[in-house]
Amino acid sequence: ASFGSRLEDAVKKTVAENPVVVYSKTWCSYSSEVKSLFKRLNVDPLVVELDELGAQGPQIQKVLERLTGQHTVPNVFIGGKHIGGCTDTVKLYRKGELEPLLSEANAKKSQG
Repeated sequence: ASFGSRLEDAVKKTVAENPVVVYSKTWCSYSSEVKSLFKRLNVDPLVVELDELGAQGPQIQKVLERLTGQHTVPNVFIGGKHIGGCTDTVKLYRKGELEPLLSEANAKKSQG
């Protein structure tokens, strides 16, 4: 398998195995906005900071673009489904559709 497809499998596996995945960059304000929205909703996403991965960061970003058609961060997945970026996530939240998705994906931290 080419390097690219190994990386693609890794990304698909990550997205499949975690209720919420946010591909992010530490300095990106949109990424921060999405991360704090999830925090407010008591959701602990798996956050992958692309700018902390060295050479692999841009490669993962290319893979994400191939898989989702989106080349920007944050790139948000819930329950294995691509949700989109910050605007898309906030829009779902405002329409009251984000939380049902999160419950369905068992993403909420148990109140304990």
